[in-house]
Amino acid sequence: MTIIAVLSAAAAVMFLVFLAQTAAIVITPHGRDSLNQILLQAGVKPADRPSMLALYEVTWVLLSLIPAVLHGVAFYGLMGLRKGGWVLAFLLACGWSLLLIGIPFAILLWRRDSKAAFGLT
Repeated sequence: MTIIAVLSAAAAVMFLVFLAQTAAIVITPHGRDSLNQILLQAGVKPADRPSMLALYEVTWVLLSLIPAVLHGVAFYGLMGLRKGGWVLAFLLACGWSLLLIGIPFAILLWRRDSKAAFGLT
């Protein structure tokens, strides 16, 4: 039981590190210039760059912060032997399973040769 809680805590720390890296890129002028260069190379118009940059920053902050909070809550719930902690840890495990197993499997099935093998051309 404790190993699951420790893995949840490790995942929370991992996402907090991602959040710190994202914040470092967003806050420093050099990081913002790098992001602007990426947007320039992608063909984003100069008038649209500030809004695209803000959207990018908010997206990465949320994609780092939400999993960190969820894994942290699961850790504290599991360590306190609360039912909510177990439920949240179970849902997070399902999500990781879908991401790590389900999506690559779906991509494999979506390939043209896989569809042809099952007569779906």
